[in-house]
Amino acid sequence: MVRISVIVPVFNASTWIDRCIQGLLHQDYDPARYEIVMVDNNSSDDSAAKIRRHERIRLLQEREQGSYAARNLGIRESSGELLAFTDADCVPSPDWLKTIGAAMANLQTKVVLGARDFASSSRALRLISAYENARVQYIFTNRRRSSYFAFTNNMAVRRTAFDRYGFFHEVARGGDTLFLQALAQSEPDAAEWSPDMRVHHLELRGAWAYLKKNFIYARARQQTKHMGRCEVLNPRECLDIFRSVSSRRSPWDAITLALLLFTGRLTWTAGSLL
Repeated sequence: MVRISVIVPVFNASTWIDRCIQGLLHQDYDPARYEIVMVDNNSSDDSAAKIRRHERIRLLQEREQGSYAARNLGIRESSGELLAFTDADCVPSPDWLKTIGAAMANLQTKVVLGARDFASSSRALRLISAYENARVQYIFTNRRRSSYFAFTNNMAVRRTAFDRYGFFHEVARGGDTLFLQALAQSEPDAAEWSPDMRVHHLELRGAWAYLKKNFIYARARQQTKHMGRCEVLNPRECLDIFRSVSSRRSPWDAITLALLLFTGRLTWTAGSLL
């Protein structure tokens, strides 16, 4: 088994941190072959205290505010050949690390991105999750490199990729996408999508929270566009993905998803203009 370092930035995550920790401690992977590195990023709640209860977890402190600064510290201080990233409000599936190891068996692969499910029972979020996962799958299986984007709540990177392309840009949001775009320019086939590599996102509880975050991401993307641009899919591609997702669902689900996607596009546009 390859050695894996799991890196988790933590900021005021007391609400979710226990479930994240349990998910990481109970992986179907040899405990001797993976370490858990959590990086507290100036939390004012009891997140750090909860982490300290677990001897298997290594707790670091990053005073520079920002999740990418915290992740970069984790990269520097960890020892794994593979680096698996998730967030403190996420719970990986029990076979998460095993799936990462299998996906990285191909030495050409430098980055693997996995599926993200919302833990909420919200019907709207289930539809959004299905569409978002289908969109990521479309981009990577079709090698739509100009649209490559990344998300560090379910991402694995070979350490040699950081050695070659540098660490994450320490920006508010999008440092993972900037890293992936830099890698893809030199190694266009080094990024892969793994639908079996799954995490459950605990924070988002409804469609409104998703739309709000969509707006925030769009604003952040505007602030980093001078560092690299990620092209959105064209309307025809989006329609094809929508059809593939909605074809397996009821007409009412299809209507609901269409309304959610339309509203999501409006919030993204609004965030891009501000």
